[in-house]
Amino acid sequence: MKKLAIAIALCGSLFCSPVYAKTFVGVLWPMFGPLPAIGLVELTGEIRLMQDVEVATYLHQEWPDLVDAIARQPPGTKTVVIGYSLGANASVFVANKSKYIDLIIALQPSMLSWNPAVTGKVGHYIEVYNPNPWMTMGGMGSKKLEGPNIEYIANNDSHPGAQFNGEFRALVKNEIAKLTAQGNAEIAQAEVQAAAPPQPAKPPKPPKPQLVAAVDSPVRKPDPKPAEAKRSGQKQLDDKDVLAFLVVLEQAANAPAPEPEPAVATVSDSAQPDANLKNGAVYLDVFSKSANSGNLPVQRPLTPDDMRGYAVRAYPTRTADNLNQQGY
Repeated sequence: MKKLAIAIALCGSLFCSPVYAKTFVGVLWPMFGPLPAIGLVELTGEIRLMQDVEVATYLHQEWPDLVDAIARQPPGTKTVVIGYSLGANASVFVANKSKYIDLIIALQPSMLSWNPAVTGKVGHYIEVYNPNPWMTMGGMGSKKLEGPNIEYIANNDSHPGAQFNGEFRALVKNEIAKLTAQGNAEIAQAEVQAAAPPQPAKPPKPPKPQLVAAVDSPVRKPDPKPAEAKRSGQKQLDDKDVLAFLVVLEQAANAPAPEPEPAVATVSDSAQPDANLKNGAVYLDVFSKSANSGNLPVQRPLTPDDMRGYAVRAYPTRTADNLNQQGY
């Protein structure tokens, strides 16, 4: 039971612990392996002590094995290649045969070896060399590699003594530490993004209102009658005119009717218009001269002159003074 509890605790710590990026470092020895490279052996031991770093060493002619090792690394692993002398020359083949390498540091590649130009994808390529071949045993540490992404650092070290240079060792460890920290930051950011709650979807934007062409409303034409009456010069009836006319009609209705004159047999009724002024004839004459006479053939507006003429003709003795008093 105790062993089961320990196993469960280990599994829990394994799954609950944060995942850190690992940096893989491949070291390429010079000719004859690590024996003539005691300073590089010491540097390799110091790199092994760094956190989250894995180190593997290869002979310079074993560079294809290093290419395979880099290809087997899990996604997110930072890759570093360090070569010295012929191992520095072999780093070019590793770069050209790999998909991508984050960092390559080449220490004094040899002029006695043939090298193609760097065509592989490398994040940062650093070469430390001595441009004076007489100081490197005839050019064993004076080869200048060719490539578009190489940072050159010249020194005055002999070829055997370059591996013991303190600046070179500090450069290697600092670059590896920066690369490892960068990988850990990327993993931590990915974990934070994965643990963050999903953002709510934004509501869709309302559709833009479409412009509808305005329909022209029918324009009501003005009544031509007032305009025609204005052009004809006739005066339109108003409330004052109608009131005066009604007063005249009321007075005429209350007045005693005149005695009828004897009719002449030989003269027709149409020849004597004053003898036919009876109540029926009055209403007929009013309607015939009104503004709207129905189906009668002649239609014209009723004016004050028409009303005054009718009153004078109908009641010549009773309306003259009344009309003068009203201002007509």
